[in-house]
Amino acid sequence: MRVALLTNLLTPYRLPVYCDLAATPGWRLRVLLCAAIESTRRQALAGAHEAGRAALDVEIVSGASLRRRVRTHRGQASKHGSMLHVPWGVLGALRRFAPDVVVTSELGPRTAFASAYAALHRVPLVIWCYHSRASAASVGPLERAWRRWLLARAHAVVGMGIQARAVLRGLGVPPTRLFDAPNAHAAEWWEERFRALDPIAERLALRAGVRARERVALVAGRLEEVKGILPLLAAWRALPGPARAGWTLLFVGDGPLIEAVARAQREAAEGEIAHLPAQPPETLAGIYVAADLMVFPSLGDTWGLVVNEAMACGLPVLCSRHAGCADDLITNGETGWLFDPTDAEGFRDALAHALADPGRERIAARARGAAKRFGPATQAQGLRRAILHACVPR
Repeated sequence: MRVALLTNLLTPYRLPVYCDLAATPGWRLRVLLCAAIESTRRQALAGAHEAGRAALDVEIVSGASLRRRVRTHRGQASKHGSMLHVPWGVLGALRRFAPDVVVTSELGPRTAFASAYAALHRVPLVIWCYHSRASAASVGPLERAWRRWLLARAHAVVGMGIQARAVLRGLGVPPTRLFDAPNAHAAEWWEERFRALDPIAERLALRAGVRARERVALVAGRLEEVKGILPLLAAWRALPGPARAGWTLLFVGDGPLIEAVARAQREAAEGEIAHLPAQPPETLAGIYVAADLMVFPSLGDTWGLVVNEAMACGLPVLCSRHAGCADDLITNGETGWLFDPTDAEGFRDALAHALADPGRERIAARARGAAKRFGPATQAQGLRRAILHACVPR
């Protein structure tokens, strides 16, 4: 069976998923990309793309990529940069490959082209999309109607976790056509890194490198509005002095709010707030192992893969309820803690509780166990089930 999979980029964390699908007996998978690399991720993705081209049947289709600002949370008017790909070369690429089934990610122009091809050539269509409750609630009525129209044309729809499936059901997708493929981190790689690292050495190195205090609360990812950086800084300032004593709030990443972090660092006591630029996964694994707590104050991430990675390294996470991964990965008080970053008082109290909770080690151990269920094989199997369902003659 010839399977065409349309997506935007060949990202490192997706590569094991696609390789798993390509290994399905009797399948020939071709991955059609809208772009080789994205300017904001050039260094991180260039190597993965080259490796992917060697391991997979990959084709980059012609089209245009436009940068836009997307609102992801109405209450906080949060926005972030996003790329809109218009891959008009998809139709020609599909015609040359002549697939038996078409799988397309997201609900934009790429899926519109795929839907047109599938209808014209009478082949099954699988739509793979992912939303958090917050990101779905931010769209207007016209875009919502457009999404419903596209989803109605799919023979199977793949959601990425509990929140995504709830959003898709709200858009009219019946349960019989809805399949789950929760977002996956490179589980084996992170497990190998975790076992290879010496936690004591990593702790000493991190604290010496950033002049941190005894304990470190980590924030990893882009420094932009949607990541909840500003509500986090406000909640940190609102904590009573004793609650912050002995703790360093460490930001690892780059982005438009880097000056806000630098200003907070200047205004805080020595060692209270620190910053490192974005780090490669090899270095980030050591930071995960060395930290005591991770804070993920997202205002609307469709998932939040850093939560997977941190939990895989035994780091407990204080996670926003607005992150798409929250319902799948975090059981409050068991595998982490949940909070609402748009509730200033509640955020402060949740942060204070996580900093003081004596059960962090117990929660960290359970977090590692929970993260193991979210590897590439699980995500690939969800996609595989949807593809097979779509291909059943009706």
